[in-house]
Amino acid sequence: MNKLMIFCFILTILLPGAALGEESPIGKIKTGTGEVMVLRNSNESALHPGDSLYQSDIIRTRARSSVGILFDDNTVLSLGPESEIVIEEYIFAPQQGKFSMITRMLKGTASYLSGIIGRQAPDSVKFSTPDTTIGIRGTKFLVKVIGKAGHPPPVFLSSGP
Repeated sequence: MNKLMIFCFILTILLPGAALGEESPIGKIKTGTGEVMVLRNSNESALHPGDSLYQSDIIRTRARSSVGILFDDNTVLSLGPESEIVIEEYIFAPQQGKFSMITRMLKGTASYLSGIIGRQAPDSVKFSTPDTTIGIRGTKFLVKVIGKAGHPPPVFLSSGP
């Protein structure tokens, strides 16, 4: 009887945490220079090579800073100085045929190189800026979002084959 009570007590403690689940990382910081920050769950902290990224993270670079991100599907995203991007959705579940990468570029510069999601399910990749949404049809592109106070930022695009 005591073993059963202890077992039930342990389950009571462990099951709520298991039910909530730990969010899985979606990628890692591969390179970084200067100040690279992440806003996660209303807390801002510094990012360093090897740190994990999660869905809904907001990545920010300061002046004279840059970051290189490698996602689980081998997508490479690089941000230049004074950039900010939101990872709104990232799903890489090839066993179930589920793919999605939706990001929102708020400011700065970014370079994108397709991984598995972009090659196998290009319609599942969306890269939005304050004025437009880019559907990925190629393997790489560069984007720069700039603006002046009170004016919508212009967006400049360059794509590759």
